[in-house]
Amino acid sequence: MDEMARNDDEKLWASRPAPDVEAALSVAAIFEHMLGDGMSVIDPTVKVWTVDVAEELRRRIEDNPIFGGDQTQWTKLDQQLADAPRPVVLLAAELVFLREHPIRSALPETRRAHVTRVLALCDEPAVIPEWLEVCLSRPAGTAGFEPGSWFNGALWRHLIWCATFVREWHALPEDKRSVARSDPWLLQSAMLDSGADRSDIRNALQFLARPEAFEPISSASMKAQIRDGLAGRIGGPSGDGPQAIDRDLLAIRGVLADELPEAFHFWSPGIREQWDVPGTQAAADSPARDAEALAEPRARHYWLFSPGPQASEWAEFSADGIMAISWDELGDLADYPNREALRVALAEHDDSGSSLKNTVLCLWEFQHEIAVGDVVYAKRGRSELVGRGEIVGEPQYRPDRAEYQHVREVRWTHDGSWMHPGNAATKTLTDITRYHDYVAQLEATFGGDDADRDDVDVAPDLVAPAPPYTREQFLDEVYLPEERYERLRALTRRKKNVILAGPPGVGKTFAAKRLAYSIMGAKDRTRVAMVQFHQSYSYEDFLMGYRPTESGGFSLVEGPFYRFCEEARKDDADRPYFFIIDEINRGNISKIFGELLMLIEADKRGQELRLLYKNETFTVPANVHLIGMMNTADRSLAVLDYALRRRFGFFEMPPGFDSTGFTSWLQAADSPSLDALVAVVVELNTAISGDPALGAGFAIGHSFLCRPPGGDIDDIWLHSVVEDELIPLLDEYWFDEPDTAAQWAGKLRGALG
Repeated sequence: MDEMARNDDEKLWASRPAPDVEAALSVAAIFEHMLGDGMSVIDPTVKVWTVDVAEELRRRIEDNPIFGGDQTQWTKLDQQLADAPRPVVLLAAELVFLREHPIRSALPETRRAHVTRVLALCDEPAVIPEWLEVCLSRPAGTAGFEPGSWFNGALWRHLIWCATFVREWHALPEDKRSVARSDPWLLQSAMLDSGADRSDIRNALQFLARPEAFEPISSASMKAQIRDGLAGRIGGPSGDGPQAIDRDLLAIRGVLADELPEAFHFWSPGIREQWDVPGTQAAADSPARDAEALAEPRARHYWLFSPGPQASEWAEFSADGIMAISWDELGDLADYPNREALRVALAEHDDSGSSLKNTVLCLWEFQHEIAVGDVVYAKRGRSELVGRGEIVGEPQYRPDRAEYQHVREVRWTHDGSWMHPGNAATKTLTDITRYHDYVAQLEATFGGDDADRDDVDVAPDLVAPAPPYTREQFLDEVYLPEERYERLRALTRRKKNVILAGPPGVGKTFAAKRLAYSIMGAKDRTRVAMVQFHQSYSYEDFLMGYRPTESGGFSLVEGPFYRFCEEARKDDADRPYFFIIDEINRGNISKIFGELLMLIEADKRGQELRLLYKNETFTVPANVHLIGMMNTADRSLAVLDYALRRRFGFFEMPPGFDSTGFTSWLQAADSPSLDALVAVVVELNTAISGDPALGAGFAIGHSFLCRPPGGDIDDIWLHSVVEDELIPLLDEYWFDEPDTAAQWAGKLRGALG
């Protein structure tokens, strides 16, 4: 391994929280035997990781299923392992241990009790080795991941998958196993190739086996959400498969490790905010989420660019109206289909042994990510700015140039010398869009109009005109009957403030944005802003308040609603703006709105009140509309402030199973299993609505059963929806009536045969 690669590996190891790494390394011996000689770690005289033992364990569970909610999953396992040979019981015990070892919240006594319970089925007593006892004694809350109830309740599915993998692994030729033992990606491929994937347990085992490559995250959807939210850090996603997502997460960790001095996970402060955007999950539940991603206009990006070492090419670039990068030996960058192809080509021309990730990212972003309308700042070194411009051309390959043959046309608006605020990044090209304060400082340096705009709150300018959006498009994308849409539209125009209230899964966030677009007549993101209320949200966060500064003092900072109103005030009064508030009933309304409770009333628009923290009068413009979202099934929420109820119109959003849009989509899907499941869910909603302890506000929304993103309707997906989403929800609804929950769980499973 060359020195640069070794340093990269050490940096990645150092970036991982020590407790997570220690938890994984502590069970390395189990994987050595699992993937190697097959011997048990509990009884080293017995071979358990074999084709025959694994198949016998699988057969006892998968071919002998025990249904019904009258027994726990552990009682069912007792029956399935009754009279099983000692190797089968030992294999089950070691798999049970591995399954629960990475669960952060699992109590030591619970984990030990489960392993002991399985071992009690052995024909002769089995003693847990001392080192395994140490692992079982690890305190809860110290390492690993936090799974959902779907993981905890899927013991039998996990054991079936693990046994199947072990069987298929030991059926491979030794040469293939030998290579895969030393390569985490080949090991993952072996897992994926072993049969029907069960991503949650596979992700758990991947992490334990190769913690240097895989994150301690069991949920495949969570991995995808994190990767998608941070993919810009590596030039975009490399693919949608499990291996592509895991490789991207490793690459993202490498980029973040360059920036952060301490170990981190993806929930660390400052990182989570970059991918866990309020409203993201709700939008992802909507039936037309893929169409949204494709159809919405791209926001302007901001780039920091080095025109040659120490700006050596700036005179030419500024005079010719271009920006350009070298690496001419690669030829036309458009010929490379992905970042991996670029990486391979670069390696052929680079014998320095240095890491190529920043170079690959630069080339990919220059060719594929920069867009016409983006802003670029040219710099010299780390402390000087020499220009600002706007991208006006697509990427070009210019072999007629002596050097710097990869070119884009730029309208340079500024040429000179300015001091850079702080130290600039040393890379050739850096996307700085997400650093909103930094962009504002740079725009202020050049006297730009954007200096006073907070892009967190008001969407950046679009790089292309906002596409039109019609009433017909709304009805096609949002499963709401036409007459109810007309009523909602009229309520919003008349009242100016509306709350969309409904159970989980009815697409409230998706509908809120589409409602705004349909009234505006265009998908104009610059006139839509969104925040999410929570228990700690305050007036100071919402309108304005004092915040500490780096110098130790305090400064008055304007909040998102203040800035949004100022933007709307600058525009024509007949151009509507929409401020969307997710989870509006989670906040302390009086504390957040303050004097705004009067100013937001439809008939009080234009009236002035003096602000609490600023010696000025303030009004809410007449063209500003507020749309709140309220989850009616959240038991933790307090009753809404009556003052707010008077100022907002309330619009109930029930499940849309009977809407024209959903019915048409269901017919087009042509899936008997889906049809049967929808029928049971509709029947279930009737039961929920008639339950005095629940009611219609707890019904099951239609988006639970909308087409999965990038996938087809199949039995695997439908079973996952039932087992991992609907049944856990029913267990929560009827936590005090387990028989009722079990009855409906049986009906949902029965719908799928």
